[in-house]
Amino acid sequence: MDCNQFGVRQDRGERFRPIRRAPLLLSLVLALAATLVFTETASARTILDMLFGPRQIYRENTDRLIEDGNGRRVRPPARNRPIKRARPRSAAPQASARPSTTVKEAGIPEKLPDAKTVLIVGDFMAKGLAEGLDEAFIDSPGVRVVDKSDGSSGFVRDDHRDWPATIGAMIEAEKPSVVIMMAGANDRQQFADGQTLLSDEWDKEYQARINAFLEAVKKTGRPVVWVGQPSYKTKSMTNDVLAFNEIYRNAAEKADGTFVDVWDGFVDQSGSFTLSGFDMSGQTARLRNNDGIGLTPAGKRKLAFYVEKPLRQMLGNATSPNIAAIKPGAPVQALPGTPQAPVKVDRLAPISLNDPELDGGTELLGAAPRAPVPEKSARDRLVIDGVAPESQPGRVNDFSWPKQPDATPTTGAVR
Repeated sequence: MDCNQFGVRQDRGERFRPIRRAPLLLSLVLALAATLVFTETASARTILDMLFGPRQIYRENTDRLIEDGNGRRVRPPARNRPIKRARPRSAAPQASARPSTTVKEAGIPEKLPDAKTVLIVGDFMAKGLAEGLDEAFIDSPGVRVVDKSDGSSGFVRDDHRDWPATIGAMIEAEKPSVVIMMAGANDRQQFADGQTLLSDEWDKEYQARINAFLEAVKKTGRPVVWVGQPSYKTKSMTNDVLAFNEIYRNAAEKADGTFVDVWDGFVDQSGSFTLSGFDMSGQTARLRNNDGIGLTPAGKRKLAFYVEKPLRQMLGNATSPNIAAIKPGAPVQALPGTPQAPVKVDRLAPISLNDPELDGGTELLGAAPRAPVPEKSARDRLVIDGVAPESQPGRVNDFSWPKQPDATPTTGAVR
């Protein structure tokens, strides 16, 4: 037993009993304080109000609560604010108002029933050519582009597509005015009998199949245009298609066809493959896909640009956007420069730089006439020009060479 400061005896448990009750009392005090802080009544003030004064509470409309004489917060009286009313609009339109104009975009003209058909055949490059030509003649109602290409076709795998055997039926069904062929990108492979690419046997068989295709088109009486291959990203493929282009060119010329060389449009200044180049507007654009084989829309349009010229010469006035204004049934007129309508060109004589006006004059236009040059005297000719004056032969001052024989002296002449 221990005694406290007053002499009262108590055990150790009783000494520390008030300390165990302290947390309970502290919790009650904090709860009471929280209640006083967050509970707001009309007759009692919170601890924060007593410490820091009455609060000013703002509403959304910025009205402030004020205190009355009894210490209560009440709303202030409503103010007489003017009400803004919307000004009524006049039903009549204003005189200065401009009438609304609707801009109508020009639609794509529909193709005429008797439009000239351009038949496109070949591999996946021919498909890109067809898309470019369709865009090129989109405003020409007299030209219709028909795409009959086969992306996986060529002249080596005739088991997939035999162009010499099927082109006649296509021409009979479509009745085109011109046939365009572009193939070769899929032909870098052996024939079924195992002939090596670009060997002598391979070249002979390949040329025979191309000639068979051209003969089948020629029998139908349709003109044929063979489009050469562009360069490719891989060097081996580029070298192969260069050899292909020579085969195509020779075969097309022998069959009275037209060969279109597009090589320069898809290489740089050094003649190497390039992904970018000049487009139709003269701006630098991407022409090939990342694989170095396919064509972008700009590349397809540029490819078609090379084929447009021979097509317009063959189709004549059918390529005109104003074909509807031409009298129905009128014959197709070839453009100047074609064999059907040769243009006579008169040769002009070369223009001389000394006589630009071809009038015999030697002066430029607007030049003032020269003043006549006075004739030189005998003294000036002798002293300045070193020319002996005109005199009789045999005189002392006669320096001409060879010497003239002496003539009979004139009377009064000085020897």
